[in-house]
Amino acid sequence: MAIIRNYDPGDLEAYVRLINDIDALEKLGKASSVENTKERLGEPGRRPEKDVFLAEEQGLLVGYAEVQSELGIGRAVLDGAVHPAHRCQGVGSALLEAAVERGQEMGAGAVQAPIPEKMTVSRRFVEKRGFTLVRRHWRMGLAGYSGAAAATPGGFELRSFSPGDEESLCRLQNLAFADHWGFCPNTTEETHYLVNTGVCHAEGILFLCGGETKVAYCWTVDDAVDATKAYVRMIGVDPAYRGLGLGKAVLVAALDYLTKRGIEQVELLVDSSNAPAQRLYESLGFIREGAVLWYERRLVAG
Repeated sequence: MAIIRNYDPGDLEAYVRLINDIDALEKLGKASSVENTKERLGEPGRRPEKDVFLAEEQGLLVGYAEVQSELGIGRAVLDGAVHPAHRCQGVGSALLEAAVERGQEMGAGAVQAPIPEKMTVSRRFVEKRGFTLVRRHWRMGLAGYSGAAAATPGGFELRSFSPGDEESLCRLQNLAFADHWGFCPNTTEETHYLVNTGVCHAEGILFLCGGETKVAYCWTVDDAVDATKAYVRMIGVDPAYRGLGLGKAVLVAALDYLTKRGIEQVELLVDSSNAPAQRLYESLGFIREGAVLWYERRLVAG
């Protein structure tokens, strides 16, 4: 019988092995490196010794659950998995309830879990435990990008991120996504940390500027293990400057940068209700490759 315990820093390598072993079987795109996982667990506000739960059986890690606090929008986000060889033994239920209890301790009004649409067993698992579907995000991919015409609109200048831009990047991101479902406003401290992680490059964060003001951006990051793959982490335009073609211009510039670096595949997530963004991505060759479904369980105030 597996025991459920808290994560310890000494678990790092075994934890990464577990994540990668599960991903090798289920192809969910969660494979990671030791360095990337260490950086992710070290993000500001994270407390892995309290917020990560491990299932251990005879000295072997067989499952995990992570809880990420996003109290700025009243939620905690859950992620986790159990190795297929150890499922149907109560491990997943124990991990989930430990994570839900941790979310309640944090003071979250709800816990939410993103689950790939193809994971029908996982979806039924959470539905039976009080979770309901609240949102759908499309996963879109682009392979073999060959370039597109999108000249920088007159009056605007393209430039890449430089040290010291953290505050303005944070401000622009919060402004661009203020009305988007599931967006938790960032802090300058969080932004500073993220732009200095191993998957991030200053040249891969591009701005369009009107004079001294940054009005649009595209933030790309590398895959943690596949050198030919990258992601559009975030892309946004100041609401006061929408409708001018700035989103397409900055995205094309970012794709050109990635292509020159030898990136062959680019992926992103987009809210299924955001039709303008979907049209932009499709116009550049992105195709829909699947969906991530967001499930929610409301918590009773303690």
